[in-house]
Formats: sequence, structure tokens, C-alpha cells
Amino acid sequence: MPFKDILVEKRRRIVCVTLNRPERMNAISVETSGELLQVLTDYRDHPDQWAMIITGVGDKAFCSGMYVTEAANKTQEKGKTEGYTIFKPWTDMMQSIRKPFICAVNGYCVGGGWHLVADSDIVIASENAQFLDTHVNIGLINGVEAAGFAWKMPLGIVMRMALEGRHFRVSAAQAYQWGLVSEVLPREKLMDKAWEIATHIVEEAAPLAVQGTKKAVLGAIDRGPTEGIPYTWTVLTDIQDTEDTKEGFRAFVEKRKPRFVGR
Repeated sequence: MPFKDILVEKRRRIVCVTLNRPERMNAISVETSGELLQVLTDYRDHPDQWAMIITGVGDKAFCSGMYVTEAANKTQEKGKTEGYTIFKPWTDMMQSIRKPFICAVNGYCVGGGWHLVADSDIVIASENAQFLDTHVNIGLINGVEAAGFAWKMPLGIVMRMALEGRHFRVSAAQAYQWGLVSEVLPREKLMDKAWEIATHIVEEAAPLAVQGTKKAVLGAIDRGPTEGIPYTWTVLTDIQDTEDTKEGFRAFVEKRKPRFVGR
């Protein structure tokens, strides 16, 4: 079905979700949040969707975070701020999904837009990308987003971004240097690379193995090295008797490309 605030493109087993509010720098509204929750639920539940790309339309902004004008109007109506509540359902959903996310950042990534970066598994950026935060500048706490970034880059940098607010901006080159993104590309090559990465995953990797790898790595990080590394051994057995594992072994012996089916 068509959406109002996002574009959804499907190629084979890849889903590409593009934030499509360029007039609002791809800010996330109540309606946007509902659409994101819907497409993420479909991605989680659909057996033939194996990888998702997330990006934003235009060159100016990937995502400017919460649609503050809408949140401010609702605050005046109800007498209390509820801006955070629209993010939690779809961010919880994204964090619970074991299928891979590839995030392609172009232009500004601000505030709540960090959710999409922090919760993605592979992040690439165009040369014009900039990361900054304005939570404290409008009287809000940067908690979830900053905590997510702190798993991906040095804590001191994240704290400066979160506490100094709009006055400390991280360029694409710095984001690469500090480990937030894995590659920086010219703007015109960004999406080609995102599709290439997703294609490598869906056409040459077993989907259950990809999901199990994500489960093992994130589970190990949650537990720390003492308990985390032994934990990964327990995940290895999740797929050992699946059709794809057997097919992978057969294809290797027969010197051919495996035909994975996700079972």
C-alpha cells in the first residue's frame, strides 16, 4: 500500500525505506512513526524479506529527528510533552528484529534521526553527512539515541555531541574515523553502494546464518566478554540442522553457488 511520509521499494528480497518529507528535512511525525512501525512489522514477519535499507530523500537531510512543531502544538493542547512516545513503538520494533539493516546517511542526521543509525547494523554516509544533536537545546533529554551511539563510537565524542548540542557537529570523515560509519562515499554513489551491500547479503549469504550472526554478536556485547563469548556457542546450534546449512556444505563440496531458501 502507498504511504504518505515514506517511500518503500522492493527488489527481490531487499526492502528500501526512504523518509520522504524533504520540506521538513525528513522529520518524523506521528504519521511517519505509524508508517515506520507498519513497514518494520512487515519486514519482521515476511519470510522473503531478507535485508532492509533505510535512507532519506534529497541532499539536505537524512533525518532531522522529531517533528518539533507538531510536538509543540500537542504540548500546548495537552499541557505535557509527549514527543518521545511516538518513537518508542517503532524503535523497539527495530531493535527486536534480527534481520539486517543498512543505513545510508545523506546530509544532516539530527536528534531522533540517530535512532535509525544507532539501530542499524551497517552504516554508510555521503561526504556531505553531518551528525549533531539538539535535544538539550529544546529542553529534552538525549538518552536512548546517545546510548545507542555510545556502543558505536567513543563515549567522550558522544557526550560532547549530546551535551554541547547544536554547536558540536561531526562530519562524515570524523564519523568514519570514530567508527560510526564504515564507508564514506560521494553523494551520487551512496545508494548504489547501499544496494550493493544488501545484494551481497541476500544473494550470497544464508538468511538464517545472517540473523544468527547478528543475534550472537549483539548478545555477546550485552553480556560482556566473560559471559558473552561462551554465549555465542549456544547460538551456533540454532541453525545447524536447517536446509540452508546442509545446502551450504553441499554447494561448497560441489563447487557451486548455494541456493539458500531461508529454512
